[in-house]
Amino acid sequence: MDTRALLSLATVAETGSFSRAASALGFTQSAVSQHVAGLERTAGTPLLTRRPTVAPTSAGREFLRHARQILAHEQAARAAVARVTGRDEDTPVSVAVTPATEQLVPVAGRLASVVVVDAAAAAAALMSGGADVAVVDGIAAPGDPLPGSGPDLVVRVVREAPLAVLLPVVHPLARRSGIDLAALTDARWLGTTGTTCSTSELASAARLGLRRGTAYTGASADTVAALVRAGHGLHAAPASAVPPDGLAVVPLTAPRLVHRIEVRVHAGPRAAVLALADAVRAAP
Repeated sequence: MDTRALLSLATVAETGSFSRAASALGFTQSAVSQHVAGLERTAGTPLLTRRPTVAPTSAGREFLRHARQILAHEQAARAAVARVTGRDEDTPVSVAVTPATEQLVPVAGRLASVVVVDAAAAAAALMSGGADVAVVDGIAAPGDPLPGSGPDLVVRVVREAPLAVLLPVVHPLARRSGIDLAALTDARWLGTTGTTCSTSELASAARLGLRRGTAYTGASADTVAALVRAGHGLHAAPASAVPPDGLAVVPLTAPRLVHRIEVRVHAGPRAAVLALADAVRAAP
């Protein structure tokens, strides 16, 4: 299957326009139309609506899910070949980091780019060749890998700390030496997804349903602290964290979970990539 056709289909779906897709890809509009029409003949059904708007059909959405996987695999294959042949030996290093790990990336050295994304996007960028190094953090049981690890990756732990609960100092449990998470399932938790130790990560790792309070979709630790302090919900934090004013950090006694920061590179990395990964691990 022609990956150019898959790229045309994906770009039309993303832009909602054949002409905008052609402009973005450097193709003619006629070529983009022919690419999509050829895929529709192969699929035996329309993949896009044309009027009143250009959008994927139900079949198109399913087709696109697989098409994007194929495109990602092709990009990963190209990146793997470049690593093996050494064609990228002198290329500056690209890094994908999560918000909690951004400060670990050294500014010295030849950096092509540093992009701040969530852990899933950082892992995907590394696998596809969009990044040479991924620095990610997340919640896991001790010894378990964080999501997004792969068989051809070298994963090194930068730091790891037991998990704790961040709660106001006036909370009845604030003076305890430890808390069982099962005792807090009826408590309100901040509805976070992109923060360090997000509630969605905690619920998934603990396999518990947590009652959601105020939703917060940002990544600011100061905002999380302010929301917890104001009583909008509890939040998880590394037990090693220094509690902000008005807050307490109480370790979780059960389940046993940790907050871990990892640096990941592909096996057999070039010297510049390895040097940057080592610098991340050595960061204070």
